[in-house]
Formats: sequence, structure tokens, C-alpha cells
Amino acid sequence: MEKAAFFDRSHNSDWALRDYNDEEIGKLNFYMDLAGVTTGSKVLEPGCGTGRFTAMLAKRVGAEGEVVAVDISSKMLEECQRRAGHMSNVRILNAAVEKIQFPKHSFDVIFCLCVFPHFDNKQEVLRGFHRLMQPSGALVIAHLEGSRFLNRMHSRAGGAVKHDRIPPFARMEQILGEADLRIGSFWDKDNGYFLLARPKGKGSGDVIA
Repeated sequence: MEKAAFFDRSHNSDWALRDYNDEEIGKLNFYMDLAGVTTGSKVLEPGCGTGRFTAMLAKRVGAEGEVVAVDISSKMLEECQRRAGHMSNVRILNAAVEKIQFPKHSFDVIFCLCVFPHFDNKQEVLRGFHRLMQPSGALVIAHLEGSRFLNRMHSRAGGAVKHDRIPPFARMEQILGEADLRIGSFWDKDNGYFLLARPKGKGSGDVIA
């Protein structure tokens, strides 16, 4: 797979390996608060990469919770294994998220950090997420930068990710709706992108632009 090979080659890049700084840690903790990631939560982390966020999630959910970290890149997962594989509440899977098999309603939170643009068939992925989420669960699509920066960065990177984009809000609202999900919170600013969606009928429906 071309995209898996791209990330295998990138596994030792600075952006993949460096530790989060204090500002980023604060932002990620805020994102987890909004998503309701707490002690005992069962969390699916698609596109876990080198496991930087996996370890944060595992500490947050504690021994009573579980984090299932999934990635298509075996090289990225070698580093994830080093960072978080020793944690008893972490499972690491080398697979495309579309291919993983779990019972319906397995997860309280599905947390897509810095990965959603890389899904080739976003509608299929979102339908799968809806099946895996608890009826009261949350889907988070988040980045540490805004969409304008990220879309430009992927275009410049070229190769397998040159067409990977965060769709505009109207398109996100459409494809989420087609997957029976509705947006609860959203913002897209230079210092971060955050979208929280829930199964239709759940959540406030408030949109923060």
C-alpha cells in the first residue's frame, strides 16, 4: 500500500517522534476533556502513529479503561510499541481502520488525532465509526493546527499524501450526516482544529465556529 509505505519512510521524522511541548499537552488534555475521555473509558485511536498520544490516552483512562491503537504503518507501530506497548490497558493493531473487527458499540470515544485527512474513503470510515461507537459515544477529529495550514502542508509534502485534505465544514457536516452522526462542537483556527460528533439524537448540537 502506497500510503503505508509513505508513513513507514517517515517514522523517524521529527514530526512523528518529538515529544509534545507544554502547550500541545495542554491542548490535548482540553480535547480529551471535551470528548469525555475519563477513567474507565474505552477509546479507539485510529492512526496512532508512534504512540505519543496513545500513552496520554492510556494514562487518562487508567487500568479500568482500554485504548486500542491502530495504524497501517508497521514502522510507526514499532515506536508505538516502545512508548506504550508496556501499558496493560493498550492494544496495538497493525491494520487499516476500515478492516478492524470489533463488536457493535465497543467504544465510548473514537479519537482521530492528526489522521482524518489520510482516510481515502471517509464515508466508509465514518459509517464504521458509527457502528463501533456507543449510542452516547463521541467521535473526535482533531489537529494541533488549522485546516488551512494542514491542507497546504500535505500538498507540499507530495507523494501519497498530496491529495489528503480536511474537507470544508459543509462537506464534513454532510458526510457525518450520511453516517448518522451530528456535529456537537467545532472550530477551525490557526492554532488547532477540533470537531466532536455524536450519533444523531445525542448531544447539544451547538456549533462553535
